[in-house]
Amino acid sequence: MTKAYAGIDRDGWRPYFSLVLFCGIALVLSIPGACVVRDLASASFLLGFPTFFYVHALFMGLLGLALGTASAERGERGGRMVVALGQRVLIGQLLCVPYFVFARSLFPGRGGTLALIALFTTLVALALAMLTRLIEQPRPLKPSPGFLAKYALFVAYYAVPLVGLPFLSPWGAVRILLAGVEPREALLVLALPIALLAVLSPLAAGAGGEERV
Repeated sequence: MTKAYAGIDRDGWRPYFSLVLFCGIALVLSIPGACVVRDLASASFLLGFPTFFYVHALFMGLLGLALGTASAERGERGGRMVVALGQRVLIGQLLCVPYFVFARSLFPGRGGTLALIALFTTLVALALAMLTRLIEQPRPLKPSPGFLAKYALFVAYYAVPLVGLPFLSPWGAVRILLAGVEPREALLVLALPIALLAVLSPLAAGAGGEERV
């Protein structure tokens, strides 16, 4: 057996590797060229491609899916499962703290915005982890229908609202936060993942399966 930390064994660290790798690549792509580095604040937003934040939102969501699946495979349930998933999501976010510190230099004067985005993506990842834990139930001798369902819901959540209600999509919400919003609008953006957590957490905590220690 491999040594585990916070309930994560060696194989369980793979989703974190993807998060750190692709967010790092995206942060590099977000750096403006030398010819415009004199005015980082305006240049970064005039380019319209603060790539790091969108990639971070995407891979935090994928991390949530992976963590929810791993929790279902372990048969975790109850309050301990909710706490454990929260800890694992926070580990992913903590691994990205150096990226956010560097991003703050690319987008000066937006420290509050970056904190809101970090909070928002944490809530999204945790909500998706709870959703995946709920639908990805181990079924002996039968393939789990949750594999396709979780990715279908993931794509729908990220892409479909962009057509008419962008604040309901994590990508749309990140774009709104980057544009600068009043506290009331920020609460509206945060309301959906908070509502999802309030509904999904008790359902996922009582999902079938015996807890494995």
